[in-house]
Amino acid sequence: MSMTTGVATPPTPVPLHTQGTDALRVVAMATILLVMLVGANPFHDGTAPENAASGAGGNLGNQILFLIMGGVAGTILVARGRAALRPLASLPVLLMLAWLAVSTGLSIEPLVSARRLVSLVIMTAAAVAFLLAARDTRQFATVLGATTLGIVALSYLGLVLVPERAMHTALDIIEPEHAGSWRGLYPHKNAAGAAMGAFVFIGLFWAGMGQRVLGILLAVAAAIFLVFTKAKTSVAIAPAVLVLTWLCTLSGATLWRRLVLLVPLCVLLTLTVGSVLVPQVGAFVANVASDPTFTGRTEIWAFAADNIARRPIAGYGYGAFWESVFYGGGADAATWVNRATDAHDGYLNTALESGLVGLALTAWWLVWAPVTDLQSRSAGRRLDPLAMLFLRLWLFAILVAVFESVFYQATNGLYFLLVVSVLGLRYLARARVIAGGEDRP
Repeated sequence: MSMTTGVATPPTPVPLHTQGTDALRVVAMATILLVMLVGANPFHDGTAPENAASGAGGNLGNQILFLIMGGVAGTILVARGRAALRPLASLPVLLMLAWLAVSTGLSIEPLVSARRLVSLVIMTAAAVAFLLAARDTRQFATVLGATTLGIVALSYLGLVLVPERAMHTALDIIEPEHAGSWRGLYPHKNAAGAAMGAFVFIGLFWAGMGQRVLGILLAVAAAIFLVFTKAKTSVAIAPAVLVLTWLCTLSGATLWRRLVLLVPLCVLLTLTVGSVLVPQVGAFVANVASDPTFTGRTEIWAFAADNIARRPIAGYGYGAFWESVFYGGGADAATWVNRATDAHDGYLNTALESGLVGLALTAWWLVWAPVTDLQSRSAGRRLDPLAMLFLRLWLFAILVAVFESVFYQATNGLYFLLVVSVLGLRYLARARVIAGGEDRP
């Protein structure tokens, strides 16, 4: 029997003797999702001084959860065998992995970079394991939908039972100006907004896979929560993603889909980061935008760009720049840059950490290659529910990354979903040529 990934296997009846294995699959997938989408500190206390302190040493709870998740992921990958991993050995993926290793070796903080790289490897292994664990697409949809529905339900329950933990308050030590914004299980409204935006797409996928009532309930509940997070980036981008991915169904032509999916990203980058780098663009944005600083981001983008120019090829090392500058007090204390822990732009942050080479490779494997894989799977107008889910999650993440440092953040749930979607599209494109032995659980 040819081996396929869990998400590419057609649904089949489950014999009684395999139900125990099925339970293990479900538990493993739900564990990975909860670790990546919730973490070790749900209902963050914004008034606690320890939660406002430096996180340079890492979170012990998250480290323990990552070790558990790594064990679960490793077991799944060993059970599946090397043949199941073969489709992921594409040139852009392999080159990016190699360059991250180089960036770590050349880092200004080698130990920091090495520690971060270990976490990233575990997270990536978990994303692959999550794709491989399911018996079939229906089980994949059920676990993904039910787990995220539980997260949304708990976030709403928190608003009733512990509102001071489920929304920002005026007593928050950091950013009390966000008082009233919902955040649910998450430490910040922007993290909650990104999660809820992604959950809308998961709900629509679940509905498309046959669970219409629960899927629509999840999508609507997540959409309402998203609005009340007041996370402007996710509130604006989520509906745009629905429109752009619908446009992809009007034609199956590769050129059409690249234009529909990638031109908006280029325009957004030009109007945001470009307003800092190109004076003419900055003047245009100042004339037409109500907030040409993008909530103060232009200051930090300029700071990031200046530092990229100092080490343009290899950058400062994976995960090292902000740990050195922020925790070491290297920034100008008179500006909010001194409180920043990232560039608030995934593309600039990548260039800071791994240089322009890393940025180019990131653009290849995270931005360009997924459209190629989509076309290998769905060259016609129609997109099946699974391909549409991966497409929406991918597009949402790369657009949000214009305003938030999504890429290569090992504990960032949206980056986890981005990797799942990119590798999921890769698996769907290559499913028919995965060879080898038996289809093992």
